[in-house]
Amino acid sequence: MPAGGLVPRIPSDSNIRDTCMVPGGRQIMRRSHNPAETQAYFVLREESEEASTIHRAPVERRQEFWADRFRDAGWQTERFIEGMEQSPFFYSQEIVQVHTGTWSKGRVVLAGDAAHCASPYSGMGISGGLVGAHVLAGEINRHPDDLPTALANYDTVLRPFVDEIQGRVNPRLLRLALPMTRRAIDTFQAAAALACRLHVPDLVARFSKEDRGGCWQLPPNPAPSGTG
Repeated sequence: MPAGGLVPRIPSDSNIRDTCMVPGGRQIMRRSHNPAETQAYFVLREESEEASTIHRAPVERRQEFWADRFRDAGWQTERFIEGMEQSPFFYSQEIVQVHTGTWSKGRVVLAGDAAHCASPYSGMGISGGLVGAHVLAGEINRHPDDLPTALANYDTVLRPFVDEIQGRVNPRLLRLALPMTRRAIDTFQAAAALACRLHVPDLVARFSKEDRGGCWQLPPNPAPSGTG
C-alpha cells in the first residue's frame, strides 16, 4: 500500500529516483519531475484491517496513520512527513487487483480500472484502459444495432489481454521487494548489486517481449456506421 504527495524541491534532489528501504516492509521513495517540486512516496507492507480501511478515512486521519508508521524510518522521512501534511496533492491507496466475472449488465459497462485494475505495479493501468476503450468502441461499431452481442464480444476479445497483464503481477515478488528485516534488506540489495554487475537487467530487457500484452494482438476497428 502506498501514499504519496508533493513537497518543495531542495538542491540535493537530483533527477534520479532515490529509494530507501527500512525494516518492517517499508520503503520511502523520492523523484523530481520539475524544478520546484519533488514527489514523495511511502510504501508499506502490512496486512492489518486498519491498513486496508484507512484509505476511506478523512485525509487528516490517513496522514496521521502514515506519519505513525514512518516517523522512526530515518533518511529524509521527517521532511516528507511535514510535506505530506501540507501538500495539496496527497493520496493513499491499497494495492489491489480488480477481478470480475462480467464487465457489463444491461446497458451499463465497466471499463479501465473499474473493470480490470491490474495494480499500479503492473505498469499497465493507462494502457489497459486505452486498450479496453478501443475494443469496446470497435465492438459497438461492429454491432450498432445489437448491444448485447457487442458487450459480450468486448468481454470475449479483451479478457485474454487482461488475464495476461494481471498475471504478470506476482505477490510473492512484491513481498520480496519489501523486506521485513535488516538482514533481508542487506540480502536484497546485495543480490540487486550483483545482478547489475552481471548486466542481468540489460539481458532481461533485450530478450523480453516488447509487447507487454504477450501474444495478444490489438484488433483493428471498423469505421463507425455512416462514415467513409
